[in-house]
Amino acid sequence: MPLTYHELAAFAPADRTALRLPHAVELCHAIDRSRDVTLLQVLTSIDGSDREALVVDVACDEIPNRNLIGLRSPERLAIMVGTAGNSPPAVLALRQDFPGVMHLNATPAGEPRSLCLYFEPHRSVMRTWTAPKFLRRIQWWLLETSQGALHAADQPLELLFFDTGWELVIPANFDQLRQRADLRFFASFIEPAHLRGTSTLMLRAVVVGDAKVEGLGVAIIDCPPIVQGSRTDIPSTLGAAADELAERGLDLAAMLRDNLWQQIHTKGEALKGANDRFVVMLNIPVCREPGAPAERTQRMALLTTVGRLELGLRLGAYARVEGQVFKDTPIGGRAPAEGDWRSVLTLPAAVLDAPSRQQFRALSATPNAGPDVAVLVGVGALGSELLNLWTRAGWGSWTIIDSDHVKPHNLARHAAFFNHVGQPKSSVCQTLVELIHGNAGVVRAIVADACDRNSAEVDTVLAAAGLVVDCSTTVDFPRLTSASSHTARHASVFLTPSGKGSVLLLEDQARQCRLRTLEAQYYRALLNQSWGQHHLDGHLGSFWSGASCRDISFKLPHSSVVAHSATLAEQLIRRYAQPQAVIKAWHRDPETGSVEFFDVPVHEPIAQLRGQLTVHLDKGLEDKLRQLRAERLPTESGGVLLGYHDLNLGEIVIVDVLPPPPDSSHSTDHFERGVEGLMESYREVQRRTGNVVGYLGEWHSHPPGHSARQSPDDLLQLFKLALGMADDGLPVIQIIVGEHELELYAGEVMA
Repeated sequence: MPLTYHELAAFAPADRTALRLPHAVELCHAIDRSRDVTLLQVLTSIDGSDREALVVDVACDEIPNRNLIGLRSPERLAIMVGTAGNSPPAVLALRQDFPGVMHLNATPAGEPRSLCLYFEPHRSVMRTWTAPKFLRRIQWWLLETSQGALHAADQPLELLFFDTGWELVIPANFDQLRQRADLRFFASFIEPAHLRGTSTLMLRAVVVGDAKVEGLGVAIIDCPPIVQGSRTDIPSTLGAAADELAERGLDLAAMLRDNLWQQIHTKGEALKGANDRFVVMLNIPVCREPGAPAERTQRMALLTTVGRLELGLRLGAYARVEGQVFKDTPIGGRAPAEGDWRSVLTLPAAVLDAPSRQQFRALSATPNAGPDVAVLVGVGALGSELLNLWTRAGWGSWTIIDSDHVKPHNLARHAAFFNHVGQPKSSVCQTLVELIHGNAGVVRAIVADACDRNSAEVDTVLAAAGLVVDCSTTVDFPRLTSASSHTARHASVFLTPSGKGSVLLLEDQARQCRLRTLEAQYYRALLNQSWGQHHLDGHLGSFWSGASCRDISFKLPHSSVVAHSATLAEQLIRRYAQPQAVIKAWHRDPETGSVEFFDVPVHEPIAQLRGQLTVHLDKGLEDKLRQLRAERLPTESGGVLLGYHDLNLGEIVIVDVLPPPPDSSHSTDHFERGVEGLMESYREVQRRTGNVVGYLGEWHSHPPGHSARQSPDDLLQLFKLALGMADDGLPVIQIIVGEHELELYAGEVMA
């Protein structure tokens, strides 16, 4: 049967010269150079979306004939290019009987199937995306799918007068809440603690006029100061309390009357069904000697055996009219008292302050207060646990930024609970922090992507911060923020893929050494230190190009997250008080519980602009190159440059260099790099760094008395290197180490 193909709606044929989107133009050039991809048609959208499409036949000779999946070679595909440019082009299978295999994107019935080419986020893909690599990615997808090998098996992981059995807990910001005229206080019973016979009430503030609140009324009375050492008896009746306070110039009855008069609703309240208890809270300032200022305020509470309305009637604050209670009096002036208020029994209750941030810090022996304005980017398993630890340590005042929500499987390692499933992680963590502090407003949650440069809210928060802690699982934010003008000091913390290791990268206070250069120096330590051999075991794998080495892919218990979180939380608290940059790593053996610590020296960064690209290295790498040159003098030497491209940011980061292979040729006027053991060394580089670090180019030295200026041979080498990198559409770097200087050259073959 002849093959039938889908027609693309809202598209019309166009000439190739009509293409305007850069990625579409780049793809055309790459197709011209490809032996396996044939351009059949160019299309442009007619629906106002400004999209462009390339209809191609993609051949892949390795696809088995009559394979069980039903793929063919060639396959007719449409490469759909959008205007945003922040995601790879979509690829549609135009054959109408294209099989419904795994790793397809969802599309409406009857429309072409969409190939799911990448496992990682689009931002990570675009970091190293080039048109030639994209075409080869399509071929790889077709081949792996035809063999049933595409889907990985492990894919998608704070002087009490007394101590009684009654307590009244007040919020940490009680004094601030009292200043608000729009708030009213209630005391709510908490479930008794049966083992101690203690019953606890919680003081809560609600906005006046809100719906009816379940709880006891509260009168808060401010007393004149008393001198320390003077004795205040615990009153068993309101009369006894009034007599005790009268000796200090306080008319308790009058103050209670005024307080209650202000609490009654203007339309009156029904006496029937009213509470049969009431709380009188006394704030008593204590000074060291007469006339001295008060040094603290001691609080006591009296739980009365009558409710607010009954107490108001006894004090003459209210009047009764047919079962209703009003503040108005029958003849003006004071209403006649209904009963004896002095005999009202009282039960004393200890007043306990909920700990403030400062008290949390004192209770935890936290050595410094931390940043007054701090931002936490990412509150997954590690981030949520760090926030919990820092909150209980009273360290920092936090704003949380995270765009993700809680999924059921997150509960194995996240601080969230089952009732939080489906809620934004940042909002959940905000709620959990407020539950610890006992009041709202102590943390701010933003449901957003911290990498969204168009978010004014995110940009404002980051610009005002004193410390920004990246706890995301990708390199997107730390690399992006390294290029930002924000002055906040940044830290990045993460667990290694196996969950056995953890890392802390902390910029210096002046942000001279940013996360970008700390990341590179961390990779160099992995390549040159014995502990780096297995530090990143369990990374994503060879086809997760541009992805991160921070994603947890192994199964691990929450205890491992907590163990590393405790170390990271304590270390960042201590290192924050120091001005210098930090690179620290830990390895924990779950079998023994032992922890190894690795401290990596930090070297000052070096940045050089080459065309549209900024090339980054550091003084430590420069020193290494000079040492390698010195070891071979008077002859020349050289080797391979290692690092990574970040085309999203227009940056190249040089991480390390390889020394000359044993079969290299050295002389006083010539160097030719050998190849013996080079591929093995390169594979080990990629394995140790989770496929982040790769080939960037070559370096070589000049003999004594010579500068680092390029010779004709050097120019030829750079040209040949650029041709070699052209297949991936990537620039190449050449470094020459001379007698006194080190020069960096960049080359690129343009399509």
